[in-house]
Amino acid sequence: MAVIKAIVGTRTAVTTTALNSLASATYVSAGTIDLTTPDPLDVLIEVSATPGTTSGNRQVVVFARVSIDGTNYSTGPVSGTTATDEPNLKFLGTVPCNTNATLQRNVLSVMSSLGYIPTHLEIVIKNDTGAALAATGHAVHYSTVVGDSA
Repeated sequence: MAVIKAIVGTRTAVTTTALNSLASATYVSAGTIDLTTPDPLDVLIEVSATPGTTSGNRQVVVFARVSIDGTNYSTGPVSGTTATDEPNLKFLGTVPCNTNATLQRNVLSVMSSLGYIPTHLEIVIKNDTGAALAATGHAVHYSTVVGDSA
């Protein structure tokens, strides 16, 4: 019987500037990812953020908007502060930001959060730290996880 190994692919930047100086309670699109090739088993999303002087919820919230054709994405805010349609976003996880002015990083699994891998994914970030994020030092990366039989 073949053994399936999960292999994590190359770490690829989605954005390194979208979160710069992002105001508290504000959404931003960190970019889209085409997952039609290599048809991954999972996608790991790595978010790095440096908060200001945090208060309140002290977190950066990571969401996804999904598409099965690369054109029509599920609904939800991708900019601004209006949270009315936030429940339509797919929750991926959070980056806890309990230490002021210190880079925080978390890696989140799309498969664990959604239960499936869409063909296209748009990463949406909400600054929920209670303060604007730092002017620089943020990034969103992804890595695909593919199967290899041995």
